Amino acid sequence: QLLENGSHSPQLEIPEDVGNAIHNFIQKPKNDLMASTKNDHAAKTQYYRLYLFYERDFENTKRLANQLDILEENIKMKSAAGEMEGRKNYPERLKVYKGWKNAHHVKNIDVNTMDDGTFNLEADIVYQNIKPDNSQTSYSLHYSTFLEPTDKMLPVFTEINIQPTGNIENPTFEDAYPTNRLKSLMHYWLLNIEQLDGNATPFEEILASDFELNFSSGKITTIDAFEKWLKGTPSQLKMSNHYPENFSVKELGDNQYEMKVEFVWRGLAKDGKALKTKTSHTWLVVDNTEERFARVKRVDVEVIEAFQLL
Repeated sequence: QLLENGSHSPQLEIPEDVGNAIHNFIQKPKNDLMASTKNDHAAKTQYYRLYLFYERDFENTKRLANQLDILEENIKMKSAAGEMEGRKNYPERLKVYKGWKNAHHVKNIDVNTMDDGTFNLEADIVYQNIKPDNSQTSYSLHYSTFLEPTDKMLPVFTEINIQPTGNIENPTFEDAYPTNRLKSLMHYWLLNIEQLDGNATPFEEILASDFELNFSSGKITTIDAFEKWLKGTPSQLKMSNHYPENFSVKELGDNQYEMKVEFVWRGLAKDGKALKTKTSHTWLVVDNTEERFARVKRVDVEVIEAFQLL
């Protein structure tokens, strides 16, 4: 009541239009206040995959095929190295990087869905390389990219513009592949979880054959059991959004990694109730660099904040 009469209250000396705006915001349905994060996960999945190719053996034909898969046929690329148009010309562009060791450390990413359904992804990174003569360079770059949806779950790049924004003196090379590899996996996992369609088939590509998912609801070790879980609680939701925080990765050797992350979750039940929770995930991940994604071998989940109304 105080907010409804905010412009007339001695405690809140605010203009009437401001008081009305506050009141309307509070009364607005929760689903109008919650934007889906699926497009964000889809665009980021592809963005992190873009760098992975350069950070390991990019003369490998299987890895090249995976890279071409994220580029639209008439892709346009522009950087200080020149301009390129057409996916068929991409392999020629790679020759300049032969023998280089590359790292792309992503600092900021912003994804926007355009009115026509395409995506604009803007990002700032620190790029590092070691050339065959052992010389090192490092500089900051801004990426302005555009992606369009496909009949598959993941979009493809239609335009990539790279602008240098500064040099970094006396760089110390640090491998970025583990972080980029696991972030692409994480966002693809979340993208599939947020479909809420009860379909476990896409997960077969990102789960190890002997996977173990230790969820708060119990242990899952088969695709059939996982599909049953997907058709359980998630199917009761109208919307499911995940916001990763405190991401870290540790190399364990033998192409295995430990990933830790916290997921802030916001969702809408089919009855319209807005819900929230927060969980801590520890993943054991195995990696075959020739596959599109690394694979989840084990997930351990700890509830930080229990399910509650938002």
